[in-house]
Amino acid sequence: MPNFEYPALLWLLLLLPIFWLISRSNSALSQHQYSDISLLINLPKSYRQKFSKLVASLYLLALAAIIIACAQPFKNTQHYSEQTQGIAIAIVIDVSSSMNFAMKSKGQQKPRMVVAKKALQDFVLGNGNKLSGRRNDLISVITFARYPDTLVPLTSSHSALVDMTNEITTSSRPNEDGTAFGDATALAAAQLHHYENSLGLEDDSIKSKVIILLTDGENNSGTYQPLMAAAMAKKWGVKIYTISIADNESSLFTDSKGTTLALSESMQSTDWTLQAMAESTGGIFQKANDSESLQSVYQAINTLETSSLQRVLFQDHNPLFHLPVIFALLCFFMANVLNATWLRKQT
Repeated sequence: MPNFEYPALLWLLLLLPIFWLISRSNSALSQHQYSDISLLINLPKSYRQKFSKLVASLYLLALAAIIIACAQPFKNTQHYSEQTQGIAIAIVIDVSSSMNFAMKSKGQQKPRMVVAKKALQDFVLGNGNKLSGRRNDLISVITFARYPDTLVPLTSSHSALVDMTNEITTSSRPNEDGTAFGDATALAAAQLHHYENSLGLEDDSIKSKVIILLTDGENNSGTYQPLMAAAMAKKWGVKIYTISIADNESSLFTDSKGTTLALSESMQSTDWTLQAMAESTGGIFQKANDSESLQSVYQAINTLETSSLQRVLFQDHNPLFHLPVIFALLCFFMANVLNATWLRKQT
């Protein structure tokens, strides 16, 4: 049912019956007068006689359509649109050789890298349990040993991201081995800042910017100190969540010759650094000693950094005045054609 901008004009439609009566009275006055037409009453009427009032009717219909068009009919169409506010997440993963050390995973000993990749996959895609996946987020992956490297730039193609992440291997070259999570964090923060300012992510489609840093060693390489990188991230509005997957107990490592070695390291100073990085930017620091605790850390981050879904109502204002105007023009055209041809009155 259409609405009208000026519904008061529709009262003019009440004048149409008056115009109809006037036209009929004028037609009656213009008829020829005969003394006796009783012999003609029973004669059948021709089609021209039956449709003699058609021209006047068309003019009245055209006038009615013009009145309706002047009342400005319109139709409102409502529809809803779901707008999501996702999160830009840079996942920074340590790939130094120490990530080959063993870590408990469901009663077995597996390399830390294997456990870390599985936890990342569950975080991104979901595991059908406590992790629902990050389908509304832009996610990138940065790996680091002595040098940071962008494995996957910010993308919403999460299946491709996981496929590429599954190919991650630890550093095997001595000149590239090391731990430079300060440089890696600085790179991640700079990339998030660049994407936000250069690619138009500063609008409402991005709720926040987050770095998830996962490492098992002390920062011993690179140009940027971890707290310097954290200060950069804070300046650009990037929150850092830090995860340490090294424990203070002996860890097992199997070298290329199959020899099992033990490493005992104290992570107290590194834990302090990671905690300071997180707290300075509004994030959290967590330790994970096995796959279950690592999953719990990702669950905590998943709970803290939630995407929002907003349902917006749109209302389209569609004018319809052109329809009665077209109808009126057609009526005028047909009336003039009939009046000039088949229904033309003889004078």
